[in-house]
Amino acid sequence: MNFKRTILLFLLLMSTLFYAQKTNELITKLNNHTKKDTLRCYFLDQVIESESNHTIWIKHNNELKKITQEKSQSETNPALKKAYLKYLSIAYNNEGAFLIYTEEFEKAILVYKKSFRITTKINYTYGSALALQNIGTAFDYLGKLDSTLVYMQQAYSCAKHSKDKTNLAYILTDLGFVYNNLGNNSLAIKHNLEALPLFEKTNNLEGLERTYFALGRIFDSQKDFETSISYYEKCLKIDKQIKNQERLTLVLINLATTNNNLGRLKKALYFNKQAFLLAKKTDNSDLIAATYKNFADTYFKKNDLQNSEINYLKSAKLYKSINSQIMFSKICISLSTVYLTTNKLALAKEYASKGYYLTKKTNSPSDEKNAAGILSQIYFKQNDFKNAYLFKSIAINISEKIYFDESKDIALKATYQYETEKKEATIKELNQKKKIAELESNKKNILINSIIISFLALTLIAYFLFSRYRENKKNELLKTQLIETQKRLEAEKKATDSELKALKSQMNPHFIFNALNSIQEQFMYGDKLKANEQLSNFTYLTRQILEVSGKKQITIAAEIDILTKYLELEKMRFAKDFEYTITTSEIIDEDYIKLSPMLLQPFLENSIKHGLLHKKGLKIITINFDLSLNEKYLICTIIDNGIGRQKSTEIKAGNLENHNSFSIKSIQQRLELLNDNLQLQELILYTDIKETDVLVGTKVVVNIPLV
Repeated sequence: MNFKRTILLFLLLMSTLFYAQKTNELITKLNNHTKKDTLRCYFLDQVIESESNHTIWIKHNNELKKITQEKSQSETNPALKKAYLKYLSIAYNNEGAFLIYTEEFEKAILVYKKSFRITTKINYTYGSALALQNIGTAFDYLGKLDSTLVYMQQAYSCAKHSKDKTNLAYILTDLGFVYNNLGNNSLAIKHNLEALPLFEKTNNLEGLERTYFALGRIFDSQKDFETSISYYEKCLKIDKQIKNQERLTLVLINLATTNNNLGRLKKALYFNKQAFLLAKKTDNSDLIAATYKNFADTYFKKNDLQNSEINYLKSAKLYKSINSQIMFSKICISLSTVYLTTNKLALAKEYASKGYYLTKKTNSPSDEKNAAGILSQIYFKQNDFKNAYLFKSIAINISEKIYFDESKDIALKATYQYETEKKEATIKELNQKKKIAELESNKKNILINSIIISFLALTLIAYFLFSRYRENKKNELLKTQLIETQKRLEAEKKATDSELKALKSQMNPHFIFNALNSIQEQFMYGDKLKANEQLSNFTYLTRQILEVSGKKQITIAAEIDILTKYLELEKMRFAKDFEYTITTSEIIDEDYIKLSPMLLQPFLENSIKHGLLHKKGLKIITINFDLSLNEKYLICTIIDNGIGRQKSTEIKAGNLENHNSFSIKSIQQRLELLNDNLQLQELILYTDIKETDVLVGTKVVVNIPLV
């Protein structure tokens, strides 16, 4: 979990980057409102959220906690009492965050639990989810992965009940992080893939960046570094867009680490130098120390052990100065590896021991395992096989609790060496006391034990290879699901674009011009009362179209209302020789069945403009709504007694201005997107109406899929 502490701290403080400019204004409001009531609690909460310096916001939080503790006890009004308790739960959460920053993780857990008890009491599910999530995070710092998983799962359950999609998405990414650390890459990918569309729908760039980062880490752990780089590059793009220098630095550090793992040492140094300059610019000790560590890792791979040692020492000094014991212990373990490589066994043992005892103090099992493994190798080189066996056993025991140990064959060799020496010593003692026959019997026992140990080693290796093969197959399937999810998101975006196109085509300039021109004519030469009425219709129609354009569906009753107002406006153009009727089938509930807005008006406009406008005599248009036999489609039939499509085409051919069919094409595209399985081939049907071979009108049937 390299840089884990840095990651969470930035996530806790990320929002402050966007509200820094409002801090002074909020402080002014807070100073002007001195009364200790819910409004002051609100201002205190806002100031805390906007302030990035933890030494400043903790003072405001102490005031918030004091006010809410007093008021929640003395207040008799139930609504106000609940409000104070809600702010008290927030204050406890803030206090826990401060304790996390100062690495007092046990105390933080106790404070977060206070927040959880309050939120449970007042049925504040969002606050409960947040408190449980924070408890899980604190246990993660302590290296207690089982407890972390339990609390994150409880947080997930609360978040689902709270219906806060953003909170749910963040908890899903945290669950993915936990499963990744537990070695369960299948569930890690699954939870992050569930979070991804939630962040997409809300266009939450910070959440997307965090999820892409988590997926990058997952593929890092699978050693699929090419895929992880592709996700880190997405993070890079978002961080540059939102100008988040801290997250940008962190991503550059991970890109350096991943390229280092791929052996692309020049690229690793390139990314790490960028990260180093940014970390220096922001004066962030954590990230500067992380870049020193990356430089050291790369130099170690280049076999430049002198520069590797120098950079590890710089990193260790910084981590020690900021009291980051977890990261300091990691650097000690890395330094011991350098000294072991250069055969400086005394220094190697000193730093490995220091790292080992620090990991026990910080309760970091994975680091404790690494330190124990290094110490085992050091003792092995010093021919101290007893201690080599002891520390290798410690490493194996830790691995069996949280990870599958991929190097048990080394442990078996150390075990065999130690057991052999012990039995040989026993044989020497027996030589003085027992007969040669007993000595031969002991030799047979040694041979049998050796065979058993060899068999166990082969069994473990076979099990590991089979598990890795099965995991790879699962991950291939999840990769395919990820690609399908991205395709689905692209399809949803196309549907949205289509709706926007339809809106653009809805209130087109021709209709607006004709309607206003007719209303103006009524004002000047006709009935002013009627003109006022139609102006009101035009205003109402415009407002209705703007209102429904942002909705995915509206009722048939609302659609009929819009079409009626539209036809009333068009009627003014034809004096008294224009009639229309709108009917619905008896099986249709106008207030229940819904359809996408802005689908039918362009067809009415086509009927009027190309069919009825050029007709002499009475002009009639009828609209009927019905359901298909399987009730999967809403059928809208539009009939006019116009001049027909052939004559309309001839008239258009003689005009200088050709009609743009953009509206109908856009509607066709929308209907196809709604009709997922494309079971209905003809979504829009045109038919010429004839009487004794004479064209007397046009019928349009629009099949609208019900979703």
